[in-house]
Amino acid sequence: MTRNHPLADRLGHVASQATFIQAALLAAHGAGARTDGFRASDVRFFFLLFTNWVEHDVTRPSQDLDLTQVRRTLARLCRSGWAEPMAEARGQKVARGARYSLTEEGVVSLAEALAGLDRAPLEEMLFVACFAASYLEAILARVRGRAAVLSTAARRRVARMLEPARLLRNARRSTEAVLADLEERVRSSFALEAAARASLEAGASEEQVVRKLESLGSYQLHRVRPLAEVLLSLPDDLRRFELESGMGMRARLLFAPLAERARAELALLERLEQHLTPHDKASRARTPARSCRTSRCR
Repeated sequence: MTRNHPLADRLGHVASQATFIQAALLAAHGAGARTDGFRASDVRFFFLLFTNWVEHDVTRPSQDLDLTQVRRTLARLCRSGWAEPMAEARGQKVARGARYSLTEEGVVSLAEALAGLDRAPLEEMLFVACFAASYLEAILARVRGRAAVLSTAARRRVARMLEPARLLRNARRSTEAVLADLEERVRSSFALEAAARASLEAGASEEQVVRKLESLGSYQLHRVRPLAEVLLSLPDDLRRFELESGMGMRARLLFAPLAERARAELALLERLEQHLTPHDKASRARTPARSCRTSRCR
């Protein structure tokens, strides 16, 4: 698609929660097939449902999506051709209670946006894979408005982009890249710590130690501010701490634990890839609303 993403032209909460809003729009569209379209309140409900599934009600208890934000998003979608008002709402502003429907372009573009996650948090990547495995076939069968059904080419494109196995494979590759970077940070931090200790024990000045560390070339933000400039600008006590303990402490308390978490996430993703089989498609006929069976909508 050459058109700019309608959810990306506004900074703040809507953009930061784009994955769950995109899914909520698709879910509201699919669930509204029998009620002549969906309302802003339907989008907000599915947003709250999906963020509940990934425990945001626990980790981000103040998170919400205001109906005004949803209406503004719907207005942008209508201007972009991704959605259109139902007959009784045409020619009006996105008003309270008005019903809308996604167009073929909207369904395809929102589905592709969901598939385009790059190095998102694990819970977000797992949510998209679960959403695709569960509901996309049902949602794509409910295209209304300007196109009664998806074209064969569009359906194949969406099916390819939102294939659950592909989504998990991409998540695994992303996690592998993160793990490789963290493991290199651990290695280089310990190497710098050892080099600094050896130089200090040999009687080198702090400036000489700093210059040596910079020559080792493992500092990732050199293009922004060279390592020597950073360390030599610090107060004496902080510079001494960095040379004696800081690099090793970051490796032990930050980089190594994050690497351990990445390894666990990678193992989890690999297991999910192995367990995802073609018979999982049978579960996709369910609608999102029917899965809300407990007080916490899990």
